[in-house]
Parts: sequence; C-alpha cells; structure tokens
Amino acid sequence: MQNWYEKTRAKTEYIYQEIITHDFVTELMQATLNKDTFGFYVNQDSLYLSEYKKALVTVGTKCNNPQDTQFFYESATGIIQVEDALHKEFLEEKYKNPTPSPTCELYNAYLARIVHNESVEVGVAAVLPCFTIYKEVGDFILKTQKNEDANPYQSWIETYASDAFAEAVKQAIRIVDTYALTASPQNLAKMEEVFIKTSKLEWMFWDSAYKQEEWKI
Repeated sequence: MQNWYEKTRAKTEYIYQEIITHDFVTELMQATLNKDTFGFYVNQDSLYLSEYKKALVTVGTKCNNPQDTQFFYESATGIIQVEDALHKEFLEEKYKNPTPSPTCELYNAYLARIVHNESVEVGVAAVLPCFTIYKEVGDFILKTQKNEDANPYQSWIETYASDAFAEAVKQAIRIVDTYALTASPQNLAKMEEVFIKTSKLEWMFWDSAYKQEEWKI
C-alpha cells in the first residue's frame, strides 16, 4: 500500500521530468552553465531560503509531536549553516542583489500564506517539495554526470546528494505521511493541492534563474 507521499509524488512526475530536463539543470550537470546565471540563482536562492527557514519554524511551532517540532527547527538552523557555506563559495559580491525576482517573491509569499493560515497537515505538505525535489535532482546529477572531477558546481551538487541531506528528507517525508494518516478528507485534498503547487514553483524558480528574471516594470 502506497503512503501519502508516494501517491502524491507520482502525480508530480511530469514536473520532476521538466526539472531534470531543464536547461539550467542540464547545463549545471555538464558544467556549461553560465557563471552569471548561476550567480543570479545563488543570490535568489539566498533570498528564498531566508524566508523558507521562517516557514519551517512556523510549521514546527504547529506540530503536535515535540520531535517533529525539533526537526523543523533544526532544519531551519541547518539551512543557515549549510546554505551559508555554499553561498560564501558561489555568491560573489557582484551577484548580490536584495531584490527578490517575481518568482522568488511569489514562492515565498505563497509559502508564508499557507504555513500561517492553514492546518499543520497542509503546512508540512507545502514545505516538503523543497526537500524532496532537491534530493532527487542532486541524486540524478550525481548518477548521470561524467565530469564530477572537473565541475565547478560539484560542491553544490554533492550537498543535495549527501547522506546527511537524504536523512533529513526521509524524516520530512515520514512526518508528512504521519500527519496524512489522521487528516480530514478536506485537509488531504488541500495537502495534495499545495504539494503540487510548490513542486511547480520549484520548476518556476529554476526557470526564472535561467532567464535571470527581472521585474518588467
């Protein structure tokens, strides 16, 4: 019998395929991604994560199980440590820009609205794709690439394909599956809705980075 995550993840397979075949991921894997494009991405990623970790804390505060609360608090702290190290490595001064792109702004605003206004079940589902998709992408690149010894982005790739990140993802999935067991039919429908939407926003984030998206007016 499939659990909630497996069933819902199957419904987003088309999104995952669009992500791993996107020019951003393909060129990053092949080490041909433009340095300025990656610099733009890392800057936007830092802006996104500064808000995402707040969403994790908000979700953790709503959790019924103290261990789940601790997991989300520690995940928020882990983002500060691990991502800051990556950003120090890749975020050169010339790429720093305090203005979120339209897609970054949209993603952050959507997550904030969901985690503050919806049930804990819906909140944990909304923050999950940022865990699971990055893990899958990291694993895909590490398995597929042929240039791991000469890729300037290798430390980024290996962060998301690491055993430590895999364990965090496994724990996040377990938490969501547990809450799904007792969720009402209305909350189950909402959980699926937000999981699919934030999965789409993950694709949009990479797409916007590849295009170095700016405000049109």
